[in-house]
Amino acid sequence: MALLDTCCDFSAPVFRNIASLRQSVNLFDDLLPDARAQDVAVVAVMRVRQVPQGVIDRGLAYSEAINYPFESDICVASRFGDGSIRVWYGALDSDTALAETCYHQIMMLREIEGIDRVVTRYRQVWRVQAGGLFIDLRRKAVAFPALVGDDYAWPQAVGKRVAHEGLPGLLYPSARWPGGECLAAFRASPLSQPVQLHELTYRIDAKAGVVDVEREPGRLLRRLSLAELRRP
Repeated sequence: MALLDTCCDFSAPVFRNIASLRQSVNLFDDLLPDARAQDVAVVAVMRVRQVPQGVIDRGLAYSEAINYPFESDICVASRFGDGSIRVWYGALDSDTALAETCYHQIMMLREIEGIDRVVTRYRQVWRVQAGGLFIDLRRKAVAFPALVGDDYAWPQAVGKRVAHEGLPGLLYPSARWPGGECLAAFRASPLSQPVQLHELTYRIDAKAGVVDVEREPGRLLRRLSLAELRRP
């Protein structure tokens, strides 16, 4: 079986789960002194942001949900990017997006930042339309287990080759959620129509390897452990 012998004319919504500035920026605290009124204003803004953006007014939503990885001053290494190419990641369902981000939040706090206390992080979940001819690796993990391994050197070489050949991206199996599927795009052109769905709060206990996910303050939506976030 050849690795790059399957293409897919893909057209479907993809879910992107990204960091939010909700904690550090309250857009209404200097306009509305009452906390309840601020909450109402935030809900109104969310409703506006759920309307698909036009060419003129798409700016902030497009920049947040799609364009940031391609315009950021920093090019971060990742599964399919070695730090020299830009990669945008999304998942084909929201559960997979949640699992992928929870895993990386735990590992970042544990291995990079060295934090062993519970940390609160805020996230935004977006739905983005993806369309184009993508290399399809979703059925290749058995023949090529390094696709979903923890050593990124080999998939980074794959991503670099595909990106340099001018292809828009890859469809691939999630390394963190059984049956989950993901998309890696090497340019922004296959991505459009960003719609913000909701915000999440992550309470991350890196030492215990657990993330408590809240959609409403104080109400547990889901608890994910590091043991769940690895392929069997």
